[in-house]
Amino acid sequence: MKKIMAGLLTLGALTLSLQAYDQAERIQDMQIMEVSMVEIQRGILYNNKTMVLKGVESLKKISRKVEISNNDDMDYSASFAKKQTANIIRYADKLQVNIKANQKHAATSNYTKILNQCVSCHNKIRKWNQ
Repeated sequence: MKKIMAGLLTLGALTLSLQAYDQAERIQDMQIMEVSMVEIQRGILYNNKTMVLKGVESLKKISRKVEISNNDDMDYSASFAKKQTANIIRYADKLQVNIKANQKHAATSNYTKILNQCVSCHNKIRKWNQ
């Protein structure tokens, strides 16, 4: 009986600790993405490769973490957000290569493409167009 009770208590504690990705975490992750974008932009403007590369790494790391849940079966927000995230990471990789090769115009172009992916996702998920 004691083993069963201990097992149930352990299972209950484990269940509480395995919380789903929630709105507060999503907001915090979006704020980290925004800070990363600012760091990239500042690094480009100040010709600081280290700052740009640090911002790119931060952006890629947090982008992989962000999750969007479907509201219903017909909602494709999660798959759309996943596609936008893949594009953000792809353009961030290109930006990283550009900066390392001193191709500032190409890096700036890829920065703009990343920003466009962010805005596109926010238009869909947050319904900015309405």
